Amino acid sequence: MRPVYAVGKGVLVVLNDEINSAREVAKTNTYRLETFQSGQLGFLGYVDANGEVVFYRDVARLHTSRSAFSRTSVATWPRVDIVYSYAGADGAFINAACEAGTRGIVVAGTGAGLVSSAEMAALQTARAAGVMVVRSNRLGNGRVLPLAKYTAHGFVSADNLTPQKARILLMLALEKTNDVHSIQAFFDQY
Repeated sequence: MRPVYAVGKGVLVVLNDEINSAREVAKTNTYRLETFQSGQLGFLGYVDANGEVVFYRDVARLHTSRSAFSRTSVATWPRVDIVYSYAGADGAFINAACEAGTRGIVVAGTGAGLVSSAEMAALQTARAAGVMVVRSNRLGNGRVLPLAKYTAHGFVSADNLTPQKARILLMLALEKTNDVHSIQAFFDQY
């Protein structure tokens, strides 16, 4: 057996003989052993029946000790809320998050991270008040691109991060900056 090392690959999730990057993996079923999947990107590698570890691809995004957040120490994390979009959504949850003092909102938009017109108005008001807005999607796969109709209002695109993972990255980013371009850069790098 040849030695294989996971050094430099970041946090890994190894279950059911499948090796996943923590950035990409998600639990996809409540009870099945093969629940942890990496969606369209796939596994990094496998642990074979004979115990051999084989990697087929590497991690491309910054992580762990290479991260700008590797030495971040926070006593209290900034409040960041997730709001799920749906047909006919009126923006009430966005307004409630703002009233509760949120510093950021991750919107889990429909399709490619789209929101209703009422949500758009509420998000614009939130952004004008200094709340950082990140667009993600509720699908679990696919990228959310920086569309002009959203970037014009200072909204950040989460790329292919799930809303839950986008929330964590936004919490970290808000500890470093409130600049929308810098936060978008974090989402582009991580």
